Amino acid sequence: MKAAVFDGKNISIKLVEKPSIQNSKVIIQVKEVGICGTDLAIISGDLPTPIPIILGHEFTGEIIEIGQNVEQSWLNKRVTSEINSNIDFDCYYCKRGLYSQCVSRKAIGIDIDGALVEYIALAPYLLHELPDSITYEEATFIEPLAAAYQTFEMMPISKDDKIMAIFGLGKLGLLVTQVASIKGLELIVIDASEKKLNLAKKFGAKYLINRLSCEDIPKEIRNLTKGLGADIVIDTSGNPDALSDVVESCRTRGKIHVKSTHGLETPINLTDIVVRELTLYSSRCGPFEKAIGGLESGKISVKDLISKKFKLDHINEAFESYKTDHDHIKTIVEI
Repeated sequence: MKAAVFDGKNISIKLVEKPSIQNSKVIIQVKEVGICGTDLAIISGDLPTPIPIILGHEFTGEIIEIGQNVEQSWLNKRVTSEINSNIDFDCYYCKRGLYSQCVSRKAIGIDIDGALVEYIALAPYLLHELPDSITYEEATFIEPLAAAYQTFEMMPISKDDKIMAIFGLGKLGLLVTQVASIKGLELIVIDASEKKLNLAKKFGAKYLINRLSCEDIPKEIRNLTKGLGADIVIDTSGNPDALSDVVESCRTRGKIHVKSTHGLETPINLTDIVVRELTLYSSRCGPFEKAIGGLESGKISVKDLISKKFKLDHINEAFESYKTDHDHIKTIVEI
């Protein structure tokens, strides 16, 4: 079968062995895979991984074969998958239901081979069935949308939290924008793309700041907030240089939430955080059920976030488009 394999220098299509069925796993025929900023970080060398590796962790497909220990009802289901595999269910975190923090976890497409491949074998505990109303390409957003919901699972919103600033309007930033808008927060969004800023406005953002034309972003945010700064500042840019503006844009005793780092070292002013008694949050994987519900209900819209689609054989074009298109949001690879 075909797979997109990264060898440490290049990503190319290779023929690899199709997975054989195991007693407690299923075989999924992969349909669509979203390319993530994490995939780019791996290719650039910013995020070290085992080499060679098959990339891809935002994916959907159909179960075509089941092991003998798997319930028959899984056969032919349309599914998407959690990213954290190899869960032991017995460690400190698993016993408290924190499976994404399992000490044995291996992230699909990052620590172990992923889904840019024709077929993948996984355990059913990782899988979520797709409602008929959600297409395969829409379902490639479920994993990052779950991460967007996790922002608010980890960070409680108080009665004093009215204004949120979001740095970076890639796929995750625009999903966070939608979830935050549903929660009634007044939103300031920051990005270099007018297309993305206008999309954020469509999703409920009130104030748009183009970082290319704004000389002092923290000052502009203070001007919009009666001199205080935003109650909550979210970084979804993945740009370590943005963190100084993120900290400076937050009001005293406000909240900062870091969503994207992609393995990079990040400078941050700890003295300012301590003196102004800021609270720093972070989060990664989130509740798939809420993400599926958000898409199924229509409260979350992702069709406008699809920039381009490519066939698996054109994987290098897909990655190059992601890297060079200033307005890019999400590329999907059709297997």
